[in-house]
Amino acid sequence: MNYMQKAVLIYDEQAADYIDKVEENTFGVEIQAVEKETFLSEASHYLAFSTHLLLSGSMELVHQLFTFAYRSGVQGTPCSLAFLPLPSQKMLRQAYKLSAKYSDNIEVSLRDDAHEVNLTECNGQLVQFRAVIGTIPLLETWNNSASFIASMKNLVLGVKEFFRLRLDKLDLETGREKVIKSVASGVFLVNQNPVNRLAQALHYDSSMRSQQISLMIISPYSVVEYFKFLFSLLLNLNKRKILPHAVSNIKSETIALNMESFSGDAPKVLLDGLNSVEFPLQFRLIENGLRLNAPEAFWEINPRISADKESIRVDYLPDETERVKYFSKHLPFFSVASEAHFKDLFLQLRNDAKVSSTYLTLILLSTILATFGLFANSAAVVIGAMLLAPLMSPIISFSMGLLRGDMDLLNSSFIKINLGVILALMASFLLTLMIPQVDLSNEIEARIHPNLIDLGVAIIAGIAAAYTKSSKELMSSLAGVAIAVALVPPLATAGIGLGRGELAIFYGASLLFITNLIGITLASTLTFQFLGYSNTVKNKKAMWLILVIMVVLSYPLYRSYMDSLQRYRLTDELVHAQVMINDKPVLIERASINYQNRVKIVNVTIAVENLLTEEELHLLKQKVEQRFSSNYQVRISVKYIL
Repeated sequence: MNYMQKAVLIYDEQAADYIDKVEENTFGVEIQAVEKETFLSEASHYLAFSTHLLLSGSMELVHQLFTFAYRSGVQGTPCSLAFLPLPSQKMLRQAYKLSAKYSDNIEVSLRDDAHEVNLTECNGQLVQFRAVIGTIPLLETWNNSASFIASMKNLVLGVKEFFRLRLDKLDLETGREKVIKSVASGVFLVNQNPVNRLAQALHYDSSMRSQQISLMIISPYSVVEYFKFLFSLLLNLNKRKILPHAVSNIKSETIALNMESFSGDAPKVLLDGLNSVEFPLQFRLIENGLRLNAPEAFWEINPRISADKESIRVDYLPDETERVKYFSKHLPFFSVASEAHFKDLFLQLRNDAKVSSTYLTLILLSTILATFGLFANSAAVVIGAMLLAPLMSPIISFSMGLLRGDMDLLNSSFIKINLGVILALMASFLLTLMIPQVDLSNEIEARIHPNLIDLGVAIIAGIAAAYTKSSKELMSSLAGVAIAVALVPPLATAGIGLGRGELAIFYGASLLFITNLIGITLASTLTFQFLGYSNTVKNKKAMWLILVIMVVLSYPLYRSYMDSLQRYRLTDELVHAQVMINDKPVLIERASINYQNRVKIVNVTIAVENLLTEEELHLLKQKVEQRFSSNYQVRISVKYIL
């Protein structure tokens, strides 16, 4: 490695203790150390000694000499720069991929290996790290190198701004006269990826050797949209180079930008953390504006990026006609979305709401399959019926119609759901009449005692269904949601109850189906609202009706849940309990509670070594009955251990 023959070390009082380390370098480089103010007053004298400048001191010194080196080059005296960051200057080290050891950085800074980099200028001022225009809550001050206390202060300030977020008027013109009129909360430019977590998470392909300026425009439709954007950055969920809905990107050689806030005041402009320029802003790329010394890692993340044309990615940026509804208002909590943005989804939901021969056929086949599976006590057959059943799609369409107040979508999906329910009940009813009476299977029993847990499953399934329906990539997961929350099997069970003339079965299974229907509808509607398909529920009367039905349903579900909990506790107390009958030990191996014609039956299996007399068995039965109310009948099975 070749090293410089001479170099000038420019320092301030913060770096005074490090001068000797540089002057006593082991690379044979002659160093002339000078305090910053002295150098600036006698620059020509020191540049005659060497045009390779080593900077060590405060960030003010770094910014000042960064600009000085560029200006000197313009005036015919090109300089090369190298940075010797202090231990506290983590941001500077990260930006230029320098070491935490001062001695290692001395070696890099003295190499005869400077390369040219491009610069960005805004209204005559150089941007070394980043420019932030407007407000980007929780992100504009995001700094990986900040202390814990500083991070907490930034967090508090960011949260305050978060709930006062507004969108300002944005007027932008690229170097090739592409004009964009929209709204934005903020705009940012980052020259180097490592400095900013936001740039990293967005796969921001910036470089100090790029031939274009790259601006990111933050323009969320709602507070929720911005929250989703922050959440994806926090967990680094954006694995591909796809811009979130809240972000747009402009790349050009020059960019003219102006912003106007709702109050008439100009939004803030921070260049490298300093507020020193005013609107309108003119960003300009300066090719090969400076020569730098930096380690190999820096050049790897700052490759040369050539560009023949501008890049304008503004798919989700409000256009000039839309920006009126955002300007001068607080950002809505939920998005006010147009159908144009979600055209494919709405077309699909309208198709899902239409009655077709395919739908009726699948309802009939899935119900017959579910009925046979219930009678045969086959979980696999019942799951097959769940996969085949098409009831989930019109329910999701109904939820969207409810949210957006789309009466055509609401009515058509309502009719489709009711046709499916009637056909399923009739099919299972008629099929039951043709099948000889058999004992109720476990699969049937499992669907006639719904409780609050079933309501919870329905709500989670509704959230999952709406979320998967809103994304083409997740549509294949809708079948899994249909399995998680059964719709046709409860209907088939209700039909079996009608066919057998047992209203308790019909009531329990119908309660489960209605619970699933209401839970899915309510959760899907609110999920679609959260995802930004409407800023409010338009059909409030229907929504209130659904909420009332859910409250009414909650009472029998709660009673059923508490009954189930009581049965569990009672049987759990019995199992493995040892009872003494006339000095004969009796071990209770199993205990369960079942229903038969509305009668609660306690089935107990005991293990004994000695033969029990009829009187002793009666005494044991009395001891078990003491644990239960008079509503229970006790049946005991005896197992003798030889």
